[in-house]
Amino acid sequence: MRSTARRRDRGRVLWGAALLALVLIAAACGRKTLPVPPSAAIPTPIDDLRYTQEQGRVVLSWTPPRRTVVGSRLQGIDTFLVQRAVVPEDEYCPGCPVKFTSVIEVPYDQAMAGGDGKTARYIESVLRPNHRYIYRVRTKAGWRLVSDDSNTVNFSWAAPPLAPEGLVATAGDREVELRWQPVRRTIDQEPVKEGLRYRVYRGPDPDSLRPVGEPVAAPVFTDRGLENGRRYSYRVAAVRRAGETTVNGLFSRAVSAAPRDMTPPAPPRGVRAVKAVSAIKVIWERGADKDIAGYRIYRRLPTEKKATRIATVGAADLAFSDTFTPPAGVDNWYYAVSAYDREANESQLSREYHYESF
Repeated sequence: MRSTARRRDRGRVLWGAALLALVLIAAACGRKTLPVPPSAAIPTPIDDLRYTQEQGRVVLSWTPPRRTVVGSRLQGIDTFLVQRAVVPEDEYCPGCPVKFTSVIEVPYDQAMAGGDGKTARYIESVLRPNHRYIYRVRTKAGWRLVSDDSNTVNFSWAAPPLAPEGLVATAGDREVELRWQPVRRTIDQEPVKEGLRYRVYRGPDPDSLRPVGEPVAAPVFTDRGLENGRRYSYRVAAVRRAGETTVNGLFSRAVSAAPRDMTPPAPPRGVRAVKAVSAIKVIWERGADKDIAGYRIYRRLPTEKKATRIATVGAADLAFSDTFTPPAGVDNWYYAVSAYDREANESQLSREYHYESF
């Protein structure tokens, strides 16, 4: 009896141990809960979301995050999640909760394409007039690795003005004058009633333009302080106010012009004439202007009101031998000299020198 009891107790111990092992195995192989993403991999929120309205579209731009919420370096970005809400302007309630009705996934490479390599962009061109558009953006670095919301931007969309027509550029000395026809309507053919101004864009080519100064009210603009001999490209766009929003219109066609030196040199000084062998030698002093290309010599008889050009010499020449034979009875006449530069700008005539042959 006693041995039987011992065997029964030993069996109970073995069965308990086996049951415990099964419980432990079941616990180890059971269903797991979803892992919590580490904070070290979640991007910091975007804080500089902004927008511009141009060429009949809205351009959202922002700086992609480079750090996680704990300050470590962000390993990579998959996409940006652009959240959008559209509300009729007469139903918009400032300060009321916003219901974002759509989320647009923008791949990282697509958002960075066409920019400066530092700024992400999203462009939307199908917009409805008199509607309020509200946007915010999140950054997605991977599965469940999504940042908090960015700052919010919102604006009322208004039809932009049509492109200015008839743009003409006229080059001057270190300046270009632009003129164009006034804009009267929007792209929806609605008349522009008031508040219309024009913004001038300038650059080395039509695809690299930047605004010049502040918008102007009149359809004319003179761009000063330019470099002579350098070609500049221009476009013009009308700008109007729609409530609190500035609406940039469509670009005009591109024109270009190269300012040129139109300032003549100073007239030569020290002009005089002396009798030489079988000729009259006209002499003058070298001009101080660095771009002098040559000199022109003029002669005038006492009976003439206007001097006649008799010779042209190079910049290195400071004298000219005139083999002039005067008409009978003429024993005195006048000489004058002008200077001209590489742009063919000619100075005024020097002070006349009165030559007497007797």
